[in-house]
Amino acid sequence: MKNLFKTFIAVAIVSVTVQSCKKGEDDPGLSLSSRKARFAGEWTIDAWDDAGTSVNTNNSSSAITTSTDVYSTKITGNTYTSTSNYTSTAAGSTASSTTTNGTVSEATYTIEKDGTWSSVMTIKITSQTNVVGGISQTNAFDVTQKVEASGTWQFLGKNSSADLKNKEAVLLSTAKETTTVTNVSTTGGSFKSDDVSTSTYALNEKTEVWTLSQLAKKEMVANVTYDNTYTGKTTNTSGSSSTTSNDGPDSNKGTTKITFKQ
Repeated sequence: MKNLFKTFIAVAIVSVTVQSCKKGEDDPGLSLSSRKARFAGEWTIDAWDDAGTSVNTNNSSSAITTSTDVYSTKITGNTYTSTSNYTSTAAGSTASSTTTNGTVSEATYTIEKDGTWSSVMTIKITSQTNVVGGISQTNAFDVTQKVEASGTWQFLGKNSSADLKNKEAVLLSTAKETTTVTNVSTTGGSFKSDDVSTSTYALNEKTEVWTLSQLAKKEMVANVTYDNTYTGKTTNTSGSSSTTSNDGPDSNKGTTKITFKQ
């Protein structure tokens, strides 16, 4: 009976340990590595799926119109595709769509145990197709964009209102970001341009929150949700008369799912 009781206690302890290790929905049930140890390392983006909707309101004196852009960006292996479908309620407006294709030569994140990170993303745009009023036109491009970024990271604690467990989400703060855009002529000329810009930020001035639905030894899935809405009013006064106009509402909502491999 005494040995049976000891066995029961041991099983109970293992059960509690398994549950405490499992933070994300698809986390491994049991891991011998700490969450910090699993998060740190060299990660390659295997898939990127971003989808959202942007709505802008034009409050003119004659009519109120809205324009809607339903967009998506996908990376699968080394293939890059982005789409944009635009509609407007303005009189005479014609629906249009744009599809941009390219290749990804580098897409990595380096996560350090000391709480720092760096990333490199290099995408070459090779073609773009525009469809306006049922008429399609495709143009060739040779535009390469390289974005190098670095900053700090920290696990976030439990947040009941956001339905987050302790260390289920990570806050990434960007300290520096350098973008290099190289444009090469595709019409046979010798034209080439290079544009390099660098931005620096204070701690937590530019941030992104990853909710980790999976954090295993060789695979990680990060989810980002964004929901921005802007509304305002502008009042102009001249003498004894004044006019007030609305600004917006404008909104941008969507989600991003990033799958990493090691």
